[in-house]
Amino acid sequence: MDFKVTKQPKSKIKFQITGTGEEVHKYFDRATEKLAADLKLSGFRPGKVPADIAKDAIGEGAIKNEAQDLIINDSYFEMVTSQNITPLSRPENIKINELSEEKGLDWEGEVDILPEVELGDWKKELKIKQEKLKVKDIEIEDKEIEEVIEGLKKQFADLEKKDGVSEKGDWISIDIDVAEKEKFTPEQLKKFQAKSFALVIGEANFIPGFEEELVGLKPETEKEFDSTFPANYFEKSLADKKVKFQIKLNEIRKIILPEVNDKFAENFGFEKVEQLKEAIAGDILNRKRDAERMRVEDEALQAVIGVSKIEIPDTLIEQEKDMIMQRFVHDLEHHKGIKFVDYIASLGKSEKEFRDGFTDNAINNVKMGLVMGQIKKDEKVDISEKDIEEAMSMDIVSQTAGAPHDKAVEIEEKIKERYKDEEFLASVKNAVLARKTMEYIMEQVNKK
Repeated sequence: MDFKVTKQPKSKIKFQITGTGEEVHKYFDRATEKLAADLKLSGFRPGKVPADIAKDAIGEGAIKNEAQDLIINDSYFEMVTSQNITPLSRPENIKINELSEEKGLDWEGEVDILPEVELGDWKKELKIKQEKLKVKDIEIEDKEIEEVIEGLKKQFADLEKKDGVSEKGDWISIDIDVAEKEKFTPEQLKKFQAKSFALVIGEANFIPGFEEELVGLKPETEKEFDSTFPANYFEKSLADKKVKFQIKLNEIRKIILPEVNDKFAENFGFEKVEQLKEAIAGDILNRKRDAERMRVEDEALQAVIGVSKIEIPDTLIEQEKDMIMQRFVHDLEHHKGIKFVDYIASLGKSEKEFRDGFTDNAINNVKMGLVMGQIKKDEKVDISEKDIEEAMSMDIVSQTAGAPHDKAVEIEEKIKERYKDEEFLASVKNAVLARKTMEYIMEQVNKK
């Protein structure tokens, strides 16, 4: 087989594959043999029909179609292998110019391929930006710890029945409805209407003015009032719209927060409240350090991208947009309980318009992945069995922390079993390789 490969813009190639009549003849024989294996003719056992009789029974058209499938697949595989090409999709714009035992093979097509990355002098660029790429010292304030403790206190709060009127900070139960129902669609009405809806006044993040109307009411009180949705409200059909709400206050309860002492700390596995505060401070510090590290790593990658030349094929961008979209929809529907179709309808966008909003992020993600891949290749970043063992050990420690002994043993066995799965292990190796490559990049930043 002979191959002619021509580079096109955006990491696409146009290729032409040709072969001799003799090479094509072998594929017609293979096609005949393959089709004859399933041929059933009176007087012959399956697979034992003579070739000339089989050809007549099968027909020239069927044999040519099968031979074409075989030779197209084989010649394409031979081309990408011999030319060291990594296709990103199936070939397109395929044209069969010739396929016969007399004249041979001539076919062509186009395909997006993994792009070449010209990194440029990225190490020098990181040196130039070394001061900007320094990880800042992280500090935490007492108020950050107190904010976490306030949240923990609410988890263990008691609700005490309250006489009198509702105040900011009270827990209440209300029925919600709207007047002038004819102004709204059935879907909108469903969002407004609720029975025994519980909230804490001042903490529910309702539209401006709504919660203020719930102050100063006694149980069994009914009230009607207007509230206007903000002009920038995410559901465009309701933006800047005035709604006349009807509410009934069912119940008021005062929130009794626990005292923060050693007994309170025991709820979280600590003997002393100081230990709890130290653990909270440590968690805040780790999260802020992680965020700062990620900020610097992102800026370092952007610096590398800035001196690199990459032509990104549309295929990679579209694949990355699909992945971003899938993650977004999963988070929206499984963690926030909002249907994606309802969400984009509220924005007044089509699925395509919403998906296209991820284009810039997708391009950036692809560029980061490509430059990291090229650095990994150039600098021969690799992983060892020790790296995998450490990754597994970290999984075991993080997932068994605080678990009873029997449960911890069970979790550990499941993790070890998971690491035997080839697909899962491949994803772990990719993650470890990415981490080690990023560590190598940051080593260049911090070199004297």
